[in-house]
Amino acid sequence: MRLFLIGSMVSGCLWAQNSVWDGVYSTAQSSAGEKGYAQNCASCHGEKLDGKGPMPPLKGTDFLSNWNGMTLGDLFDKIQTSMPADKPGQLKEAQNAEILAFILKANGFPAGGKGMAASGDSLRGIRIEAKK
Repeated sequence: MRLFLIGSMVSGCLWAQNSVWDGVYSTAQSSAGEKGYAQNCASCHGEKLDGKGPMPPLKGTDFLSNWNGMTLGDLFDKIQTSMPADKPGQLKEAQNAEILAFILKANGFPAGGKGMAASGDSLRGIRIEAKK
């Protein structure tokens, strides 16, 4: 009986996830990401993250409906492997984490006390939820 209870507690912890509403990035990280976004992303996705031509927006209803239910790890990996479009994979993981923090801020998700991890694997436990 005791082993069953311990096993249940452990498995419950493994399945627990945070969401983007839990303050998963720092203000400093999103400020650095704003600069990185301006240098590496704005020419395609727009200065206000609202999309440009065939490039999708990175904030607002369309963006959130596309990523709702996915994880930050999924989004981080997409950015890491396919952006910037003209030079995929050019940016370091830390730069992409900063840009992702800026995207979260632009979408109204709160900052927290710690910076976001710069690894898709580390971010898979954080759900993107359009609404709290």
